[in-house]
Amino acid sequence: MTTATAIPTSLEQMESQNLVISLADLKKDTELLEEIQTRLKALGLYSSNIDGLWGPGTEQGVEQFCQTVHLNSMDTGIFGASFAKALLDTKDINNPGPYGLPNWWQNGNENALAQAIAKEAHAQGITDRNQICYIMATIQHETAATYKPIAEYGGASRPYAPYYGRGYVQLTWKYNYAKYSDKLHQDYVSNPNEVMQPDVSLFVIVDGMKNGVFTGKTLGDYISGSHVDFVNARRIINGTDRAELIASYAQQWQKTTLF
Repeated sequence: MTTATAIPTSLEQMESQNLVISLADLKKDTELLEEIQTRLKALGLYSSNIDGLWGPGTEQGVEQFCQTVHLNSMDTGIFGASFAKALLDTKDINNPGPYGLPNWWQNGNENALAQAIAKEAHAQGITDRNQICYIMATIQHETAATYKPIAEYGGASRPYAPYYGRGYVQLTWKYNYAKYSDKLHQDYVSNPNEVMQPDVSLFVIVDGMKNGVFTGKTLGDYISGSHVDFVNARRIINGTDRAELIASYAQQWQKTTLF
């Protein structure tokens, strides 16, 4: 990795020359910020003017993007070739596929999704409202608050491709695609992209969290009746990664009147 003596002025330069830039310097780099804002706007993660200024909208957009593609640039304060390549290459955060999705799903409407999740949870026998709140909190985190099925960035290059992560929660590995092929009587092994369909993604996250498909831990292990442990419920998906943050999302969802 090369540390830039001159601040990079384009994402292409950052990637091709393997340069890095600190967050402090990035905030001063108007030309580079304009390009970043333009890419974020194309991905639906930024809605303000392209002005080359680091403000709340830019910060939120960059943070959501880094979360979505699983980069820790905002945590480390260092942006390099991986960030530049991801931002240049990513095309599908707002376009999960040519499935003729209803507008509310394409737009990532969290209210409509919350109602759909509640309906799917009830259909699968989940009546505990706190469990539904935690499912929504998980989606909020796993999709970086875009509320849309997403594909794992760089999935095609993963050792488990083509069975890389897809959906509201990252369904990964061939045996899991085979498992849901059996459950839903469809061939997701031959057609893995089909798990990006909203109804499939809904079923997968609810069924997986209910039945311990992802880690062996279930919603009932941590949330049942008066026992509500939103922090350790993260073990259903991924150990204790961001457990406190996701717990706070669940607590916010407890206040909703949507379901």
